Amino acid sequence: MSERLVIVGGVAAGTKAAATARRRNAGADIVVLQDEADVSYSACGLPYHLAALDRIPRRNLIARTPEAFRADGIDMRTRHRVEEIDPDRGTLKIRDLQASRVYAEPFDRLLLATGARANRLNVPVSPDAPPIVHLRSIVDADRIVGMLPDVRGVVILGGGYIGLEMAETFSRLGREVAIVEMMPRLVPAFATALGQVVEDRVRENGVELFIGSRVSGLDQGHVILENGEHIPADLVLAATGVSPSTDLATAAGIQLGQTGAIAVNSRMQTNLSHVYAAGDCAESHHVVANRAVWLPLGDVANRHGKVAGTNMAGGRAVFSGVLGTAIFKVFGLAVARTGLGEAEALAAGFDPISHVVEVPSRARYMEGSRKLLIHLTADRGTGKVLGCQATGEDAVDKIIDTVAAALWGNLTVDDLADLDLAYAPPFSPVLAPVQVAGEVLKKHVGGIQGK
Repeated sequence: MSERLVIVGGVAAGTKAAATARRRNAGADIVVLQDEADVSYSACGLPYHLAALDRIPRRNLIARTPEAFRADGIDMRTRHRVEEIDPDRGTLKIRDLQASRVYAEPFDRLLLATGARANRLNVPVSPDAPPIVHLRSIVDADRIVGMLPDVRGVVILGGGYIGLEMAETFSRLGREVAIVEMMPRLVPAFATALGQVVEDRVRENGVELFIGSRVSGLDQGHVILENGEHIPADLVLAATGVSPSTDLATAAGIQLGQTGAIAVNSRMQTNLSHVYAAGDCAESHHVVANRAVWLPLGDVANRHGKVAGTNMAGGRAVFSGVLGTAIFKVFGLAVARTGLGEAEALAAGFDPISHVVEVPSRARYMEGSRKLLIHLTADRGTGKVLGCQATGEDAVDKIIDTVAAALWGNLTVDDLADLDLAYAPPFSPVLAPVQVAGEVLKKHVGGIQGK
């Protein structure tokens, strides 16, 4: 009799696991339970969909429909919410949201891909305050689309990736936009020099910034700050971060890690060997910092799901870890990072040294060449590359991906400076930007000069 593999969650990690398990084991009995009507969609693409509904219609965000999964023999049940897990009996309590019934479902192996939920705004909100929206799901995007005709001014709470991407989206749509950020600067995880570039670009495009400010409440047509200032708003987007959705797991005795997400081993197993976790609800191992981290990113979720799906179907796969590589765009400016920043490296036990270089993205005389800022971090004694951050309008992804590969290969700044990279004036200066960054930084580290 075939094993019954049940997956809770059907966006990124869950659907990747289901598809992988099906390829690995054609006879497996696979069930996916998703409380939304849509599955397998790109949450990362939602800001771009909202900015260009005609060019990026809703259907283009959906990688596979429920019908496509069913055609592969996967029992895809949408609008079914799991309310309880009994790991000892191997059963789930499920609510069918369409038929308004509750039923039990058995499993042999279970995957929790329950994702993350938006942090709620914990301030007084009057009955006539502007509506508050989030952007975690395609349903959230649908709601925003329906509200847009009545919106002139938008206040975004939070200056992180989503907040900045949506600031551009609303600006492109002709709305007046303000961002309220409680930290003393935007993108505080980035070096100060790079964060200043981001802040300048946002201001240049007409977005009003309230940095180092906290919201004290929402009232009629306004967001109220703690200093008493009132910001007019027809709509409030709360982009104040997310938290892993772990209520089901903790109620079932599944252990969480220090990050607050579900603790897993390299096979994506929880403390219960027949229960797996993947995606935004689960931890990852950081290769450079050598510790558990929580990274709610779409690419990480897909990698988690592939490993979990392979192992649930009887294979032997290991998740190799993360570097924290990430990139976003705001008003034409790409902002990216990989590995550790200086403070993170210090916390991880390294003796870090960093340097910022300004270099052209291509040969200076080429029309497409743009200024790049690169912040490279290495260990002072060994020269081991620890991380990189970069911003600019051209080739930022190439720089970060190159350094990510260097981190994966445990290279030093000396190695980075001596890489054999592609050169032609339309693509790069004769010394590539990462080579220049490595050359500059290696002058400040000890123990590797003259290699």
